[in-house]
Amino acid sequence: MIAPMRGDPAAFVAQLRRWGPDHRRAFPWRATRDPFRVLVAEVLLQRSRGRTVAAVHDALFRRWPDAAALSRARVASIEAVIRPLGLIRRAATLRAMAAEVARAGEVPRTRDGLLALPGVGPYAANATLAAAFGRRAPVVDGVTARVYRRYFGLPGDRPAVGDAALWDLVDRVTPARGARTWNWAVLDLAAEVCVAGTPRCDACPLARTCTWAATRR
Repeated sequence: MIAPMRGDPAAFVAQLRRWGPDHRRAFPWRATRDPFRVLVAEVLLQRSRGRTVAAVHDALFRRWPDAAALSRARVASIEAVIRPLGLIRRAATLRAMAAEVARAGEVPRTRDGLLALPGVGPYAANATLAAAFGRRAPVVDGVTARVYRRYFGLPGDRPAVGDAALWDLVDRVTPARGARTWNWAVLDLAAEVCVAGTPRCDACPLARTCTWAATRR
């Protein structure tokens, strides 16, 4: 089923692209093109806040600088580093993922290859393709879904994962170029402006053409 578009896709892209560079949040995985560091960040970011992940990400790579080193780490040692995230079960997943990457000699460059790794879902796979390899790869999670749903007037509040209509809409809207910075702009808008509960429509670059904002005027 193709999701209806009640907003203006061209305005959505143009306005958010202008806004993004001046409001970009600084994270260590945004300052590198190392595919493994990007991949680890995307796995850690699942159900975790960016600022908390940033400290853990840096600590993890200070101790184990690459996939080979992480694959040899003790699970208990990894747990101790990622404990601030509250989901220490990721430690075993991270080590298993690192072992697969080390065995292959590189991070997979295809979506299917990434999805075959332990702990990697559709969002992490596409986010890695965009951020590490510059591929046009739409990303949808509970945070970015909020922006798309509100702007384009999608009904309901269904989960992002598995929502074919939402993924289709995001795929149609995502620009052909600048995938990594585009995805960051959507994430940053969701985190700083289009927040859950009461969004800051007065500070939103999309407010004039947003379907949801129109209901509040």
